[in-house]
Amino acid sequence: MFSVIFDMDGTLLDTQKVVISAWDYAGENQGIVGVGNEIPNVCGMNKIGWSNYLCNKFPKLDINSFIIDAGQYISENLVVKFMPGAEKLLKFLKKNNVKIALASGSSLNSVIHHLNEVSAVEYFDAIVGGNEVINGKPAPDIFLLAAERLGVKPCECYVFEDSSNGIKAAYNAGMKPIGVPDIAKLDSETKKFLFAEIGQLDEAIAVFEKMI
Repeated sequence: MFSVIFDMDGTLLDTQKVVISAWDYAGENQGIVGVGNEIPNVCGMNKIGWSNYLCNKFPKLDINSFIIDAGQYISENLVVKFMPGAEKLLKFLKKNNVKIALASGSSLNSVIHHLNEVSAVEYFDAIVGGNEVINGKPAPDIFLLAAERLGVKPCECYVFEDSSNGIKAAYNAGMKPIGVPDIAKLDSETKKFLFAEIGQLDEAIAVFEKMI
């Protein structure tokens, strides 16, 4: 039997568009325009990873104030909802006793909060937040920890990801990455690491039905 691991932001939950606006807002508070445009470059990274990226990209950025302002914007404007086909796929996997994990670059507290907003915590046999590993995506650490918590081998895992960093992380973990693009298309280099690419999550049901 196979197991499934989901990324959260932009893959399972529609949360990334408000983050773009939040980063633009927080950057503009410091006179820096267009910080939200960097989101595709840091998707999948944990807080340490994207903070370092932004500090290198924008040397004048006060990262602590930026994080506070962006966080406030998100808390005031985010309405958490599933990506298209997500809940249908979760129900199918649960009904067929497939082990399911979530591995997100967001902090564990944020992950739990967002999942509670859509009543989805009960779907998951394991949940891993980005603050639980030292090396964020594209390092494989977070996916390897998810497989360990599921009690399965990495080669048995299919990973749903929207970002280049996440897809590389899954591939580096010895898993089978399935790309589900959100705010940015996957480039040709990233596509080399894919097991498959789909338009929305429930398209995978037809494939999984043949494996159960």
